[in-house]
Amino acid sequence: MILAKRAWALGLFVVLGCAGAPGRRDAASAGAAADADAAGRVFVYVGMAGGELVLFHLDPSTGILARRGTVSGGRAPSSLARSVERESLIAVDGNTGQAAAFSMDSKSGALKSVARIATGGAHPSGATLDDTGKYVLSAHPAAGRVSVLAITQSGGLNAIGTFAAGAGAHTVVVHPSQIVFVSNSRAGTVSQYTFNTGTGMLTPKPGPALALPSGAAPTRMVCHPSGRWVYLLDEGTGSVAVYGFDGDLKALSPISSQVISTLIEGAARGRSRPADRPANRPVDLAVSPTGRFLYVTNRGPDDVAAFAIDGAGVLKLVGHTPGGGRAPGALSVDPTGKFLIVANEGGKSLSVSSIDSTTGALGSGHVVMLPAPPISVLAVKP
Repeated sequence: MILAKRAWALGLFVVLGCAGAPGRRDAASAGAAADADAAGRVFVYVGMAGGELVLFHLDPSTGILARRGTVSGGRAPSSLARSVERESLIAVDGNTGQAAAFSMDSKSGALKSVARIATGGAHPSGATLDDTGKYVLSAHPAAGRVSVLAITQSGGLNAIGTFAAGAGAHTVVVHPSQIVFVSNSRAGTVSQYTFNTGTGMLTPKPGPALALPSGAAPTRMVCHPSGRWVYLLDEGTGSVAVYGFDGDLKALSPISSQVISTLIEGAARGRSRPADRPANRPVDLAVSPTGRFLYVTNRGPDDVAAFAIDGAGVLKLVGHTPGGGRAPGALSVDPTGKFLIVANEGGKSLSVSSIDSTTGALGSGHVVMLPAPPISVLAVKP
């Protein structure tokens, strides 16, 4: 268990301790130590209900979070994405439909507002960036559409357009081969497109959308780092499905190679549609940077399911670990692969758990209390 004294003052999380200030003789060594610390630092950005976008520094050796700053992210920054190409962070507001672009200081992680623009639809969900870091794509459940924004050289935002998807369009994923997938929760389908990185335009793949089994309500998706598999979360059945990527057809295989429950054995399944908000349901998923492990947050049991990924992309349950708070939602694996950060929306907290590098099991960690519910979280390296 990571032990640390913690206190909250004026809404700030403080790690209590003492350290001597360096004297003049130690200035050079202190400067070198600071540079080394900055090189290994991880920035954690948290979007909170009410609009705050909070920066934490994650200690890569202990997993301790230290709060470092706050900017306005709108009303509900529910999706966060980082563009290395543009040295910026994009926050998409699920309430107002606006996207905000921030320049990101590479040394401190501090954010500075650059631009705000309408995404092209109401209540955007599941926003992401393409691999070039030049475009922001968002799903719009009510309209069943996908919007695309371009990130300019100066870090601003320009609207490209919106494109038809399916009923309940929920999450957008961009495959390394520049194929775009959109999960349609109400239609029970996955729309597929080719993506032009020169123009930002989406072209639907020939034929109908990929139809999922009856009763499916697909929400979140994630690509394996190798690009060989796509993992699709299904709120309707409380499961995650594994779909292979057909490199010849540049599309998902029509039949999943595996469907595995995310819920602990004996947990009652929810009803079949996410609009019903079933009591026991998976909410978000993430794959570790190595591609060896996958994690899913479950509401109801309020836990995190950990899976190992084998050489064929198949999942094997490692175990369930308490999420560290009520109603866990968004989660992020830090870029070093050592820690998992979970946003507990109902508990107004973040939980940080260590990851066993061999098994993927979640171990000791700590909880950071927040003044408002966290609705998004993103961990990045400078």
